Amino acid sequence: MNLSSRLERLNSDMIVFSWLSKIVDYPGEELIESLLGDGLLENLDSPEAGELEKYMRSFTSLDELLLELQKDYTRLCFVSKPRLVPLFESVYKEGKLYQDSTFDIARLYDEAGLRLDEEFKLPPDHITIELEFMSYLIYQEIEAISSGNKENEELAIRLQKETIMNHLGDFGLQFADKLYEHAQTPFFKSVAGILREFLDSEIEHYSN
Repeated sequence: MNLSSRLERLNSDMIVFSWLSKIVDYPGEELIESLLGDGLLENLDSPEAGELEKYMRSFTSLDELLLELQKDYTRLCFVSKPRLVPLFESVYKEGKLYQDSTFDIARLYDEAGLRLDEEFKLPPDHITIELEFMSYLIYQEIEAISSGNKENEELAIRLQKETIMNHLGDFGLQFADKLYEHAQTPFFKSVAGILREFLDSEIEHYSN
């Protein structure tokens, strides 16, 4: 792969990871407006993206769509007992919060030079944080390539591989499976399909 193609792929992956980190979080008005207006769904190479857009445009108002999504997300991730779709890696891997996987992913954040805001009260193995972390690492790789900093480039690539192979890959696929199984709205079923398809391709990439 030549440099231009590599940078194009990296930029695309960076955007998709960032987008996924937002779309698996509690749905807000800004997210829905951006999904309907920024054209990203049209550029995702997935049939699920078309289904997602079709579902959103079937509503006559943004408020109606948002209420439907918030009700489904709340049921899935907040009020069900036990949680139908846990949001934290340690719950999938060790059965409860704040286990070895929590502290291991936090170590990777630290190695990348990141500090979670003190006001952020959630465990660092939240699905949205791990997805956004991958976006950040890819950005760091792009910056390192552009500046010719081989050491930073290698660090960014190593941390990406560790995150996918030791954390987000398996965690994200389990999350996607539960989301698909329990979601009542076509929106979150489509999101689950997009997440699974993308992570499968990333796992294959980092396995080579």
